[in-house]
Amino acid sequence: MCTVSFIGDSIPGTWPKRYPETFPAYPTTLPSEVSRSEFDALKAEIAALRDLLVAAKRFDAATGQPDCEMDEKVALIKKVAELVGVPLGDVFGALDGLEKDR
Repeated sequence: MCTVSFIGDSIPGTWPKRYPETFPAYPTTLPSEVSRSEFDALKAEIAALRDLLVAAKRFDAATGQPDCEMDEKVALIKKVAELVGVPLGDVFGALDGLEKDR
């Protein structure tokens, strides 16, 4: 399994548990009642995830691991990052088009 996909496996199960008021299962907008502290915590987590994904992408390339990200995981991470204002173009710009049919 590629490292990038492995990291993405934890996202759908962990964010809703850590941010139950902020994070619906597959958000299209953030609820209006989100506290500033919860928003900031989620934004910081997304920023840290971005750095982790960049490192994972480099590791996968260096170790010859195939690209195996799943569309659903990538879409979820992109959407949440967009909602909190964390740019992921340098991560997922490189990953776009790699989510192959399995």
